[in-house]
Amino acid sequence: MSDTPRRTLLQRIGIAGLATAALGTGTAAGQGSNGASSSTPDQANARTCGRTDLLGHTLPEGEKPRYTFGTTSPDGMWGGVSSFPRSDDSTGNDSTVVATLYDLSDLEQPTVAHELEWPVENHRSNHMRFDGTRDGLYYVTHEMDEGAEEPLGMSVVDFGWGEGTPEEPEVLATLETPNTGSHTNAEHPEDTVVYMIDKAESEPGVIPVDVSEPGDPEQTGPFGPDGFCHALEVDPIREVLHCAYIGGDFVGYVILDISEDPLHPEEIGRFDYDDQPDYTEVGEPGFEDCHQAHFDPNRDIAIVGDELFGELPGGKHVFDIGWGEGSLEDPQPISHFYSPDVREQDVGVWTTHFHDILQDGDETLLVDGGYSQGFWVANITDPCNPVATERFATDCELERADTRHSPGTAPYNWSAVWNDEREFAFSSDTITGAYTFSVDARPARGEDGGGPGSHYDLETILERYS
Repeated sequence: MSDTPRRTLLQRIGIAGLATAALGTGTAAGQGSNGASSSTPDQANARTCGRTDLLGHTLPEGEKPRYTFGTTSPDGMWGGVSSFPRSDDSTGNDSTVVATLYDLSDLEQPTVAHELEWPVENHRSNHMRFDGTRDGLYYVTHEMDEGAEEPLGMSVVDFGWGEGTPEEPEVLATLETPNTGSHTNAEHPEDTVVYMIDKAESEPGVIPVDVSEPGDPEQTGPFGPDGFCHALEVDPIREVLHCAYIGGDFVGYVILDISEDPLHPEEIGRFDYDDQPDYTEVGEPGFEDCHQAHFDPNRDIAIVGDELFGELPGGKHVFDIGWGEGSLEDPQPISHFYSPDVREQDVGVWTTHFHDILQDGDETLLVDGGYSQGFWVANITDPCNPVATERFATDCELERADTRHSPGTAPYNWSAVWNDEREFAFSSDTITGAYTFSVDARPARGEDGGGPGSHYDLETILERYS
């Protein structure tokens, strides 16, 4: 493994102290200003850093798919969103779009460059990623749906690398997987490797793909523990994969070493959820349905989110992977937090979903696509005391949206990613399309730090779901 910088104890204490001073006292522990319980020690207030504003929004014309994961190209000039072509036959949704490419040259006016038609019937897509080292390529996942005969895993799409263009893309190759197709994928930001995840209850499911020849990709593996790996992120700083296992023979957080060979990852650390308590009530941390693990690029911590449906929502855990007593070989949870308006899920879905991490000056912020919570921000400068701040209801142009498929109304935000090159966030709402946001470490606004009243109307959202 490559050496990673380690903070001294004095540095860690200093950073935590500064963060605590910046956060202020907030409202009482365990009680938000809206009455919803929270495991966050301090609630956001006017002095908490973490602000967001809408830059732009686009909801494509015509029949709309169910939008899923949104991401950006490394240079921030393109956005991409995967999708389900339809929820089920009862919706009447005739869309055949698997992926939508957005031109982000003007962040205030994202425009649709193309909508990719499905290369195979009876599949859906939960994920897409851009190539980490070359312009003009993206990778969209395929997962078997009802009626599918062969488990296709991923398509390689040329939209400018070769003969394809943003307006006329070319599918260069499709890949099969052993089981059900690829649920999610992830690109290596410094190598021509993409990782597919094939759902497997009792066998490995992480499949590295050599894409040095985009028209002729080659698979290795599968690797990792037996179980359903839901999502992974490639960490080029520590040369590891951060993997979230959501079901099957193993549930929890796994770290795979790729320092020797990115195409042959080896497990070096894990945290087993089976050894931990479940969620029992809103406000009490639990460990269930591990959904996504994402690393902090500047400190030895990772944020691991849980996705629970049913009565109780899942939250996010901060893991020490070298910041304190934890390590890559022995990751240790040190705190837990929820989305800002967390509550029981009898009305809406308040579990957390796909998140990303950014640095602004001395402050470290997290952005999340939080289903009914919309797009929201948290301050994680003090890893032991994360604080949710501003949020934005991603319900723009709801009157034009297709609400015939689950969940039926917006916000239903799927994901949030941060583009460091152009310093903006890109977010995808299942119902209302693609969004761009500014995010920075200025003090949060609003009575409880939740943002201006124009950002979010909780009562309106609750009424929609009731």
